[in-house]
Amino acid sequence: MPKSNEANQYQRSVNAARRCHECSEEALGRCPDCHMCFCQEHFPKQQHSPCAEKQMKLSQTQVCYVCGTQVYPDQWSLSKTTHYVDQSNCRGCGRYICDDLHTQSKDEDVIISREGLRGHRYQYINRYCDMCSPLRRVGGIRGVTRGLVVIGTIAAAVFFYLHP
Repeated sequence: MPKSNEANQYQRSVNAARRCHECSEEALGRCPDCHMCFCQEHFPKQQHSPCAEKQMKLSQTQVCYVCGTQVYPDQWSLSKTTHYVDQSNCRGCGRYICDDLHTQSKDEDVIISREGLRGHRYQYINRYCDMCSPLRRVGGIRGVTRGLVVIGTIAAAVFFYLHP
């Protein structure tokens, strides 16, 4: 008898973990920002409360750094296992950029996460602005800066080690 009780508790915990935070329907994916489970209808940022409230507070600061038009970071689901995430910021420098005029290039990172027997594919859209697009292979302006810091640190360590 104790074995069936353990099985029922396990089944309830599995079912509870895969429920939408907003409507208690079957959850299809986790929000990359708040990490809560949501169904396909509530997965977009504007449809669930933690991220919608945060996005409304940040709406004045989410503007293209070149032209000043407001950008709308978004995420959406195409199917039960395919989710897209677009943060609307440059991967190289981290500033918000508009899609129409100032996004020089785009690419996608695909991350597959396993959740029980089901796998979810999250496709992150990476944008690059005019300044970071030529440097996108090394990570844009941030990547170049990191590289220079590492090289400078190594050069300083070698200099002070060899200097009498």
